[in-house]
Amino acid sequence: MSQKKKNMSSRRDFIVGSSLTAVGLSSFSQGKAMTASSNALNLAENKREELISLLSDLITIRSQTGESAEEAQLLVNSYLNDLPYRIEKSLDRPSLYQNHPEYMPPNPPSDGPFVNIVGWPKNNMSKTSAIFSHIDTHIEEAGWETDPYKPIIKKNRMYGLGTSDDKGGVAAMLIAAKILSENDKPLPVVMSLHGKGGGSRGSLPVFERIRKQEHNIQSVLYAHPAETGRGLEDVKNAVLGVLDLEMRVRGWRGPQMEIGSIDSSDWKEGGDAIDTSIRFLDHLKKNILKEIEMNLGKFNGGDRIGSVPDKVTTNFRLKFKADYNWVDLLGKIQNEAQLFVDQISSKNNKYQIQISAKGYRTNPGEARWNGKESLVLRESIADITGIAPKSYPNHYAGDIRYPIRLLGVPAYGIGSLGGNFYGPNEWVDIDDLVKLTAVLVSTVDGWSI
Repeated sequence: MSQKKKNMSSRRDFIVGSSLTAVGLSSFSQGKAMTASSNALNLAENKREELISLLSDLITIRSQTGESAEEAQLLVNSYLNDLPYRIEKSLDRPSLYQNHPEYMPPNPPSDGPFVNIVGWPKNNMSKTSAIFSHIDTHIEEAGWETDPYKPIIKKNRMYGLGTSDDKGGVAAMLIAAKILSENDKPLPVVMSLHGKGGGSRGSLPVFERIRKQEHNIQSVLYAHPAETGRGLEDVKNAVLGVLDLEMRVRGWRGPQMEIGSIDSSDWKEGGDAIDTSIRFLDHLKKNILKEIEMNLGKFNGGDRIGSVPDKVTTNFRLKFKADYNWVDLLGKIQNEAQLFVDQISSKNNKYQIQISAKGYRTNPGEARWNGKESLVLRESIADITGIAPKSYPNHYAGDIRYPIRLLGVPAYGIGSLGGNFYGPNEWVDIDDLVKLTAVLVSTVDGWSI
């Protein structure tokens, strides 16, 4: 039997077996690692020094969230120029998408333009896969023990701004593409995008453009770790929808019975804004939000003891799954709010209520955990790391929602072991970054069969 047929047979046996047992990878062990995955790991190991060098070069170039990242993307462009890719560079402005149902205002606010890079394989195929990662990093927080733009390696960890979030993913993606090219394997579409602050600077405009063309993309990998500190042990196959709301309620105080004394008003004649807010939130929980999680985060109402509180501002967060989207949810809540206060207002005094989106507003997305694409990915991870990965569905505002919702294809987020996300002394484990590169190679190769 040829090596290619042997690998195809082994992969097919795995998929069928996993589907029948419905236990995924429980039967796998390190001793049964596939030849294809072992070969991918060897190929990635051979690129270790190039991977370290490429990531180091990326780290030295500042590209914080809210900045154009033009210089860093020039490096990505230059690397792809040496591979059989047609490079598409775009200058994107979030404001052009503010009426899009997947839009979230970027944080920090800025309108660019922002440089995004997409590499399309020159050899068009009837079906292909894609890998994307984000070039923008977190801001430079106080407390760095080293220069965040001068990467250093200590005990197999590279320290520097963006090492794990997400320039490590960019480097692994590019090296994986080179390995696939050098071994005459089908190439994925590769994308180096802006993903911080909600994705409206890069992920949204790029995937929206792809949606409108014949892209042939069947499945997507997001080279970005779950922020759990467990690296490839966690696969993001689902993201929750999140909606942050601000509710302002205005009531009234009854007539003063004593001159110059606000506190002399009869409490029963007043319209209590705090009580009304609490009652309305309770009403929502029992009706529209029955299957949705709510967190009441901030409550600011009243200005004195002894008087009816006539105004209050409440901030709360909703988390929801695939049956909802934030635009429809906001509209339903706003309509329900007006009906509620109309019913409890008096003839001469009426409550005023305003509810608006403030902060996060993202939709959910989910790729099947036992889908065939997932099984190939999970097999690759198990073979290369020796550990069967687990689903991590608790993340929100993750960019896998864009290919899932806009392209209608499964997307999975994976990444290497790293630490100190969103803070100083960010690091990535180099051994695990090599393994991530191998997983990308093995998975893309497996998806092409």
